[in-house]
Amino acid sequence: PRVSSGDIFGDRAPRFLAYPRTFTVQSGADALLKCQITGDPQPSIAWEKDKAPIAPAGRFRVQAEGNMYSLLVSRVTPEDGGQYICKAKNSVGETYAAATLKVEPGEPRCEGHPDDRAPVFLARPLSLRVGRGEDVAFSCRVLGQPGPVLEWEKDGRKLSDLFESSHFCVGKEPEDWHFLRIFGSRPPDGGVYVCRARNRAGEALAAAVLLPEPWAALTNGEAAPSAPRAKAFAVSEGKHAKFRCYVTGKPKPEIVWKKDGKAVVPGRRHLAYEDREGYFILKVLYCKPQDQGLYVCTASNTAGQTLSAVQLRVREHRVRFQVQLEDVEVQEREDAVLECRVPLETIPTAWYLEDKPLQPSPKYLMEEQGRVRRLTIRDARTDDDGIYLCEMQDQGRSVAEVSVRGMIVKRLPRKLDVMEGENAAFCVETREAVEGISWRRNGQELQESPCTVLKSFGKTHLLVLVHVTREDAGIIAFAVGDSETLAQLRVKCAKRVPPSTPVAACMSTEHSNAALLTWCPAPDVHRSPPGAYVLERQEAGTAEWVQCLTTDTAGAVEVLGDSVPAEADYRFRLCAVNKYGCSAHVEFPGAAHLVPLARVERALQDAVVQEGEDAIFSLELSALVRGAWFLNGARVPEEEEEEGRRCCIWHSKTEHALQIRRVRLTEDGAEVRFVAHGLQDVAMLHVQEPPVRVVSSNEAAVHAYMASERVELVCELSRPDAPVQWYKDGVEVEESERLVLQREGPCCRLVLPSAQPSDTGEYMCNVGGDSVFYSITVAEPPVQVVSSNEAAVHTYVASERVELVCELSRPNAPVQWYKDGVEVEESERLVLQRSGPCCRLVLPSAQPPDTGEYVCDVGGDSVFYNVTVAVAPWAVHSNKVAAHMYVALERVELVCELSRPDAPVQWYKDGVEVEESKRLMLQRLGPCCRLVLPSAQPLDTGEYMCDAGSDSVFYNVTVAEPPVRVVSSNESAVHTYAASERVELVCELSRPDAPVQWYKDGVEVEESEQLVLQREGPCCWLVLPSAQPPDTGEYVCDAGGDSVFYNVTVAGQRPSHSSVPLPLSPLCSLPSTPAPSLSRVSASVQWAKDGAWLEAGGSLILEEEGAHRRLVIPVAGPEHSGKYICNVGNDARTFTVQGDLQTQRHCRAGEDLVLEVQLSHAHGEAKWYKDGEKLQDTGRVRVEEDGARRALVVLGVESRDAGEYLCESGAREPGGPWGPLLLALSPPFPCPEPPVSIVGSAGARERRCVVAGEDLILACEVSRPNAAVRWLRDGRELAPSEHVRVVEKGCLRQLTILGAQHSDAGSYVCDAGTDQRVMSVQVAGESLGKGPQGEHWLHGAVEGDTVTLMARLSRDTAPVRWLRDRRLLRAGARLQVGSEGPCRSLTLKHAEPGDSGAYCCDAGDDAVHFTLRVRGERPCPAPAPAPMRTPPSRPCCPALTCLRHPVPLARAPTDMSPWPAEAPVLFVNKQEKQEKVLVLEGGSAVLSAVVSKEQAAVSWAGPCGAVAAGERCELRREGRVHSLVLSNGGGHWSRAGGGVALRHGPNPALRLVPPELLVKFVRGLSDVHAHKGETVLLWCELCKARGDVTWLKDGQVLVPGGRGEARVEGRERSLVLSNVGPEDAGEYCCESKDDRTLAMLRGFPRVVEIISELRNLTVMEGEDATFKCVVSPEDVALTWQLGGQVVAPSERLVVSTNGLCHALTIQQCQPGDATTVTANAEGLVSAARLSVQGEKSWRGCRGHLAGRGRGCSDACLEVELSHAGAEVQWLKQGVLLQPGAKYQLQEAGCRRTLTIRSLSPSDRGTYRCETLHDRTQAKLSVERE
Repeated sequence: PRVSSGDIFGDRAPRFLAYPRTFTVQSGADALLKCQITGDPQPSIAWEKDKAPIAPAGRFRVQAEGNMYSLLVSRVTPEDGGQYICKAKNSVGETYAAATLKVEPGEPRCEGHPDDRAPVFLARPLSLRVGRGEDVAFSCRVLGQPGPVLEWEKDGRKLSDLFESSHFCVGKEPEDWHFLRIFGSRPPDGGVYVCRARNRAGEALAAAVLLPEPWAALTNGEAAPSAPRAKAFAVSEGKHAKFRCYVTGKPKPEIVWKKDGKAVVPGRRHLAYEDREGYFILKVLYCKPQDQGLYVCTASNTAGQTLSAVQLRVREHRVRFQVQLEDVEVQEREDAVLECRVPLETIPTAWYLEDKPLQPSPKYLMEEQGRVRRLTIRDARTDDDGIYLCEMQDQGRSVAEVSVRGMIVKRLPRKLDVMEGENAAFCVETREAVEGISWRRNGQELQESPCTVLKSFGKTHLLVLVHVTREDAGIIAFAVGDSETLAQLRVKCAKRVPPSTPVAACMSTEHSNAALLTWCPAPDVHRSPPGAYVLERQEAGTAEWVQCLTTDTAGAVEVLGDSVPAEADYRFRLCAVNKYGCSAHVEFPGAAHLVPLARVERALQDAVVQEGEDAIFSLELSALVRGAWFLNGARVPEEEEEEGRRCCIWHSKTEHALQIRRVRLTEDGAEVRFVAHGLQDVAMLHVQEPPVRVVSSNEAAVHAYMASERVELVCELSRPDAPVQWYKDGVEVEESERLVLQREGPCCRLVLPSAQPSDTGEYMCNVGGDSVFYSITVAEPPVQVVSSNEAAVHTYVASERVELVCELSRPNAPVQWYKDGVEVEESERLVLQRSGPCCRLVLPSAQPPDTGEYVCDVGGDSVFYNVTVAVAPWAVHSNKVAAHMYVALERVELVCELSRPDAPVQWYKDGVEVEESKRLMLQRLGPCCRLVLPSAQPLDTGEYMCDAGSDSVFYNVTVAEPPVRVVSSNESAVHTYAASERVELVCELSRPDAPVQWYKDGVEVEESEQLVLQREGPCCWLVLPSAQPPDTGEYVCDAGGDSVFYNVTVAGQRPSHSSVPLPLSPLCSLPSTPAPSLSRVSASVQWAKDGAWLEAGGSLILEEEGAHRRLVIPVAGPEHSGKYICNVGNDARTFTVQGDLQTQRHCRAGEDLVLEVQLSHAHGEAKWYKDGEKLQDTGRVRVEEDGARRALVVLGVESRDAGEYLCESGAREPGGPWGPLLLALSPPFPCPEPPVSIVGSAGARERRCVVAGEDLILACEVSRPNAAVRWLRDGRELAPSEHVRVVEKGCLRQLTILGAQHSDAGSYVCDAGTDQRVMSVQVAGESLGKGPQGEHWLHGAVEGDTVTLMARLSRDTAPVRWLRDRRLLRAGARLQVGSEGPCRSLTLKHAEPGDSGAYCCDAGDDAVHFTLRVRGERPCPAPAPAPMRTPPSRPCCPALTCLRHPVPLARAPTDMSPWPAEAPVLFVNKQEKQEKVLVLEGGSAVLSAVVSKEQAAVSWAGPCGAVAAGERCELRREGRVHSLVLSNGGGHWSRAGGGVALRHGPNPALRLVPPELLVKFVRGLSDVHAHKGETVLLWCELCKARGDVTWLKDGQVLVPGGRGEARVEGRERSLVLSNVGPEDAGEYCCESKDDRTLAMLRGFPRVVEIISELRNLTVMEGEDATFKCVVSPEDVALTWQLGGQVVAPSERLVVSTNGLCHALTIQQCQPGDATTVTANAEGLVSAARLSVQGEKSWRGCRGHLAGRGRGCSDACLEVELSHAGAEVQWLKQGVLLQPGAKYQLQEAGCRRTLTIRSLSPSDRGTYRCETLHDRTQAKLSVERE
């Protein structure tokens, strides 16, 4: 055998495993050509159509998945039909396969038609369980546009392939209902029925299950046919026995399996089913000896019955179990025990659950006791039900069934294998009909869907997965209660087996011009039957095979000559195809010569040509045949075309042609004949002399001319000597000066040098046999309006002058003036003027009747003027006569009604025109104008004028302050006091600045020590610190328009008693100030407590003073609580004493303090005092009232809350006068607090170093804000002074030594009593060269300075953040953030004292800290020059590091680490390498450098040392720019060594500029991103203050003005752009004469923001619900949705917008309105929930729905509700019903009725009535008439 090189190295040429198949599709559908190709290396794939490559674009898409390749043609058209070839090629070889796509015309489809809707099932078919012989009806309702077409199938096959036409019926009913009826159902009818609905917009499907009742055994007396002779079949014990029976018949037969005459019932070990190949299978699993017997398969249908039998014998093993396993039945969750006995103890055994080996586990207990083998199944569950085997190694088996009796009677199979695209059905039976079942797949609960059918029939529960895919594979679980059963669903790919090659191919050519082809199908045709046979032909001499025809049946086919396109020898080959591919081709032996029969389709035509032209004769035949041409009987040779040959023959497919070149006159009348295979055609050749022709002319041009223009008519002839005549309007023209005729060879011309209107006419050039016509038009130039004042506004007031102007193109052109279509006449009131081309219409004194439309008509042009003459407006009505006197905050409205609604009006105040604002609104409604002040103020006082031009109205408006009112006072209180008590009269006014006078007995009081007048805002007090009896009287607080009167009574001192209450005891006194007064001084009283009379003595003291009586309890205790009565015989007064108030309370700091008292009645007034001061209800101190209970709550008590608390009550008791009840606590209660500690104190001495003259700041943080600390230096306490400042802010304690000196050095202590922090401070005369790691950098500046903070990073591209006092800083007008290489800088311009603080440069992994102090009082002393600090370098690492100051972020000022010296001065834009400076001899050099601080001291150094100012050296300074000017630099400095350095650090920074300092940019522009409407600042800084710059945008110089403003401030140059928009984006440039800087302005995105979100709402039934949200900007497009549906505004749904606020109001909400409300603002979404609570709590329906009806009648379903206003909805099979001709919904009180009209079988099903809280359902049955 031959081996290719590809095989040697493992490479393989491409090979088709599956071929693309030929098929037919409807026009508009998608076509998919698929094939499977293998090869190594992987082949490249190319598709061709009709030998033209296909580009994968548009409707053609090429896909590859593994070795599967496909071509998708979307929306095929008839032009897409043809032969498609798939070519595969790699480095080893190539191959190809072809398929034909046929496109049948379909319904015309409009792409994207708006009315198209995919099919939707409104009602799906219901799963049914029926008895044998019953009729079955599946009904569904489908909607779609256009109307969908429905197809029904069962188990994936068409119904026509399974059933006879009389067994089923498919139809359609009104209202889009469709049905499938099956008559006389049989068990084979059971299965899954799928309804497919298709239209051009899409496809939908719905499925249902038909479950027939179990097969019934033969009835008594029914004779069974005799069994045929049985075949013998033997199987070993424990193995499976499988019986197959292949039965055909229509209708599909019923199969019954019997054993020994008894029907076999399917169970655990007996399975009966039909496989995919049509075999009926009976499987007996794990055969036992008792399974031996005769098995008979009975097949029957309406046509008859047949039998097939087999005898089963079970062979027992040689070594058998002595005791076999026995079947076991247990309850669920019980243990099941299986036991058997083996013949020998040493025989090993294994346990199996069916085919699954079992291992010892907590679930399975396996025991071996001698020869006994025992398996215990613990906690048996439903899935433990099954067949168990005990197997001896290589010996026999023992089989037993374990039945687990639980809720699930029939469990799921352990495994179910289905092919992809088939239906998977699962069935479970339960012990009883139950609810609450659930089906899950891979743990996810399954729900009813088009591809998932869930149905329960009593105890039977079904799950059907329709058209399963690989994604459906997994674990299927069924659960009810605690019982569960599982099954593994495995989805297998269908075997794609192409058919085998046909055999016995033979060809016969006995008949003339025909070939008879015969063949036979392959022997294994049943394994993979072909769908069709494809015949191909090949023309001899070519390599291409072309498909001839396709036939569905095998046998013979005859190919006639008429079927071939051309005469040739043909070979044929054949292959079989199905949907999985095609077979190999078989070639028919030999070849057949076939000739198509030709006829003339288009005959020869006589040819008439001119001499010298070519004559062509052609004809078309119906087939490809050879032929010959004859000219005058002589055959024209067919040799290839040669130069000089006059006759040429060619043919293309069926067309033949003869060309005779350059014919001669002598060939006139020649005969041309064509002869081919018995047919011929003849034509004649006619040759003529050529006539004169017009070859070309300018006839087609537009010959329209203006007077005096040149006219030229051109005509070119075919012969130069041909005669020609010219005509005008039929008359031959004569040549003259005005008409010139020219001739040059074949070209003729007629020329009019200066045409006139009289030359207009039709000209003709006549050459005998041909003519050319020219239509000439010569016109005068039209008159045009050159200019006019038409565009001006011609609105005038009566008596004004009106002038209408019109300038014409010709001065002598006639003109007419019209008004309203009537020509005007000149008069004194209307003057017409003419001055050359200028025309005027003048109305010297226009009047209203002159209003109208004026037209200036000049013939070919017109001008229109709309003139309006109005009467001057005047004020018809106004409210100026009204008294415009107002009080502040009142509304002022000035009204002026004009004579015309369109008259302009201006409002003035005191001669100045007013501007509209929120405080002043101008309104206009027709002729009525208003000026409104919604809330007038005194400053609005003045003269207002409404100016209407010719008329004005004046208003004098006065706005006064409102009168002063007394808002509140303690006038109603009882002002009775004892001598020396404090009297306080309070009065609160309506205005804080209102004047007030106090009077006593009508005389104004004077302030003194005994009478104090106080004022705080609107509150006024009159205080008598120690009132005396002479102070008794009537006091008046007079505020002008209002007064308050106080009756004050001051009595003498209360008499003292020996029983004075002790200071440490609480004083509980009955009301005594004033004491209860009697009507007679001598009246006697009796005191009683809780019904018992009291007498003086012990702890009680009874006092009498005039008409006053007192009961005093010096030492009150809980036992004194109770009700006290003062009885005077015919009158009494009751007092309630609550004596359980604690006298002393201890609590810890931070706890809450609660003090409570109980008053005698709930309406008593109580006031609380602490240490004599009244307490107010604040955030930390709360006063609570609850009935008669009064409480004082102090939250989080502190030490300052300790003291004496007093509650004063002035409650009025029934039948008695007022009197206070005093309750006091004494002494003050202590509040222990935890000891004070200093946060972060480690106990070690800390060190600080500061430069002399700088401020020393020491700070620490204490644990409590109220902690007291002392500051000590060298053991001596420091007191605040001008030099020393102590600050306490919260927990922060800070000591500041201003301008620290050497004497301030020492040991500082922050002493907090229980803790302290010690710091050692050193004051240095100069800054240290290197500070300790972890230091801060200190900057000092004077107000107005420019400060620059710099840091160097380890990476150039690292980002940083600048912070001040831990707040992020952003660049602005005064803050500039810079970045150059590894350096980062922050520049602060025009520093202010408020800029002082802690600054930080944060790089993420590291940070640098600066402390900036800006002084405004005195300049900060500059420190002595010192070398710049440079911290030790650090190696590079992944983390970002700030190289200049590598310190972590400090917690200043709570961290007491020492403050370092001032931060170093840095150079800005310093070069890393030393610069070389070239200066011409005798010239000057200027060296410049920029430092980070203006106050920095710098020095210059040269080759000879320090450089000082002198004759050749000049030192300059401009802010932070330092310059050194070297005169005669080339002669002196170059000879001296040529090096100059500016020193304020280790590295010099040099810059060479021209003799005059270059205008360079120190800070460049930065790119800016802005939003529309913002103000943008572009900022840069020059090196000196004097320097001109130019601003450019996109290379164009910006002109000052408009929205751009250029500013100059010192060295700063800025450009301010106001209200920027997209047009402002671009590149901006700032140019000086020596430098330039660029920046880009970008952005302007539209930013939509929801400022305020929607909030959830809960409303009562009948209330309105309003949802609001605030969205920016104001013009945002916002849409509302309810439950996902867009809201359409209506009477109930109101959408409103007010600025940024958007609102949706749902009026009269009902419980059914509860849903989700969504606001969508251009993609941003805010959602909230609406909940509606019913007015009553009710539950739905009462009674029972039931229904039964007969066909064509009506059915009525009725329910009764508990609430008449409730809403219900009716559903059928879960589909909502809508009222219409079919369904009628009625309401009557609490009753709801559904009426179903004209019942039909499709109306059967379950109907449900639902409310919001309840539901009820019933099943409707429809009986046939």
